Amino acid sequence: MFSGYKMVIDDPSKIDLLTQDMKNTMMKAAVNTVNMQAALTRKNAIENIQNNFTLRNTFTTRQIGYDRCQVENPQSFDQIESHVGAKEKASYMARQEEGGLHTANNGGQLSIPTDTARAGSSKNPVQRSMYRSRINRRIIKYNPEHSGTGKSALVSAAKTAYESGRYLKYGKNIYRVTSFKKTGDNIKFELEMIYFRGLTSTVTAAAPWLQPAAEKPAQDAQAIFNSQMNKLDK
Repeated sequence: MFSGYKMVIDDPSKIDLLTQDMKNTMMKAAVNTVNMQAALTRKNAIENIQNNFTLRNTFTTRQIGYDRCQVENPQSFDQIESHVGAKEKASYMARQEEGGLHTANNGGQLSIPTDTARAGSSKNPVQRSMYRSRINRRIIKYNPEHSGTGKSALVSAAKTAYESGRYLKYGKNIYRVTSFKKTGDNIKFELEMIYFRGLTSTVTAAAPWLQPAAEKPAQDAQAIFNSQMNKLDK
């Protein structure tokens, strides 16, 4: 590599001592370098997520992206940067990276889907038919603390939910009524919890996936830059 380039690498403030063509070459090599680092970091981040998290579908990994350097003709190294991370739809990955408190958006109880909502296993995604957004209007509410008619109101709510295929909000939690039988004056019904709503917050332990992904590309920065310079300086 031409010694003038090395001089600038050792002391970037001396870049103005190069000719404009030489300066343009270094700037382009630097842009290519950060873009390659970003692409490699994204690749590593996706691998980290796949290896260290329980994924129920490909949504999260599809939300990991990177932005290439947006400056077309940078005049200094300070203008050259690229970005890697999770898109807004997967903003929850920031909490996975750093750890922290998870609270409901409305300040109320969290709606935590049970295995029933996930077709029998926590490894499965929530069934579309049981998305909260889809069942909200199909919930019959019964609160034993505010009901003036006691057991009869609960029986009535459970019967309606069972016969109509709707859901029952009993206290804070949401249930599916799986059976309802009446024999004379004896009434028996069974509930299966769909959403647990007994917590206002949960704590997520830090499980870094992005910072480790950036370590190797950062260590290889000089080698990547040198390679790009060799390609351009011919």
